[in-house]
Amino acid sequence: MLFKSFLEKIKTILGRLSPARRIFLSFALVIFLGSLLLSLPFVQAGTSQATYFDHLFTTVSMVCVTGLFTQPVASTYNIWGQLICMILIQIGGLGLMTFIGIFYIQGKQKLSLRGRETIQESFSYGETQSLKDFIRSIFLTTFLVEGIGAFLLSFRFIPEFGWGRGILTSIFLAISAFCNAGFDNFGSTSLLAFQTDPLINLVIAGLIITGGLGFMVWFDLATQFGKKKKRHLRFHTKLVLFLTVGILLFGTVSTLLIEWNNPGTIGNLSAPEKLLVSFFQTVSMRTAGFASIDYTQARPVTLLIYILQMFLGGAPGGTAGGLKITTFFVLLVFARSELLGLPHANVARRTIEPRTVQKSFSVFIIFLLTFLLGLILLGITAEGNPRFIYLMFETISALATVGVTANLTPELGKLALSIVMLLMFIGRIGPLTLLVSVAEYQPDKKDTIHYMKADITIG
Repeated sequence: MLFKSFLEKIKTILGRLSPARRIFLSFALVIFLGSLLLSLPFVQAGTSQATYFDHLFTTVSMVCVTGLFTQPVASTYNIWGQLICMILIQIGGLGLMTFIGIFYIQGKQKLSLRGRETIQESFSYGETQSLKDFIRSIFLTTFLVEGIGAFLLSFRFIPEFGWGRGILTSIFLAISAFCNAGFDNFGSTSLLAFQTDPLINLVIAGLIITGGLGFMVWFDLATQFGKKKKRHLRFHTKLVLFLTVGILLFGTVSTLLIEWNNPGTIGNLSAPEKLLVSFFQTVSMRTAGFASIDYTQARPVTLLIYILQMFLGGAPGGTAGGLKITTFFVLLVFARSELLGLPHANVARRTIEPRTVQKSFSVFIIFLLTFLLGLILLGITAEGNPRFIYLMFETISALATVGVTANLTPELGKLALSIVMLLMFIGRIGPLTLLVSVAEYQPDKKDTIHYMKADITIG
């Protein structure tokens, strides 16, 4: 009852804002409150050495479902602190406005137009009908998949840690994996201790992929298979599934071939274990952030491929970050049409709308410029002259909300870490959403006038 009253007050505060600003402020509010909760003395572990800045960094990373940290969760927070961490990750993965939406739906109250617009923008859900069913499917899918994942993981962690810690670890990892957060409650070495464990690797990989596909895909699949009268899957669903499989194959084979004889990563493993680790790392690079190898030992070309994978990210409308694979695909299709001199961007007997192409270019340019600016600022503020490839790795890991690091995060000063926090926040809400929420530019009449054509030579 108290929580519902709190959500209603938040709704009142955010009520008059545009969807972009509501997304911006809802994440900022959760981060502020979360950092205060994690700073409370009774949630600290006996070995905790964290300052408020550490709690703030951890909260930003959790709400932005990234996975970078300055102090390990296991040695910083007790069971109560870890429960708060799980809630922050869950809210970060689904969004505060989605939680407000489900409370109103369950209470049979009408969700406002601005509330519907905010949720639609959060999940890139373009349809106006069945929004209630869509929100319900988000929660049903989330808790069902996380529950199955935790149940499967418990077969390994209960024998390993006992009933109490085993169940807590299973639930923590399931939530973190599905939300593509990359956090664990083991220590500071992520999943290196379970590098060749098939159960843990495959279950976590499955959770990551499920969360990264996007809720629109799962809603479409549920609608397709839940009715007697079958219908065709949406083109978006088919495209996301096709691109996901293609990227996973490319990343797995690339890692396998490049790192095959590298003793610092997978060189000393058997062939099946090499395949398992290569597959898991490829899945994790699509914005999850779990590590089963030491990235400081990986070959530079492998890190470059990982940077590309992090840049592309996952599918829109889910828990993944990055540019989004569909955005990159639209750019490729448009580039092909330009090279061939075609009048339209066509693919699979479909024509991509010019507005979609324009938005894809806008997102790409803003994302690329944000990455380059973040890289420059991190290079200026980072102490100890780290390798450039590590700076690129750290920058895109934060911006794409992945959460992997070549052991650089613990070495950064507060100014550099503040830049990393800003990159994580921008990456979670989206650079375009951030610009719209801050500027909210109202065009003048002269901005809508169609002037004479400008003759500019390019290329």
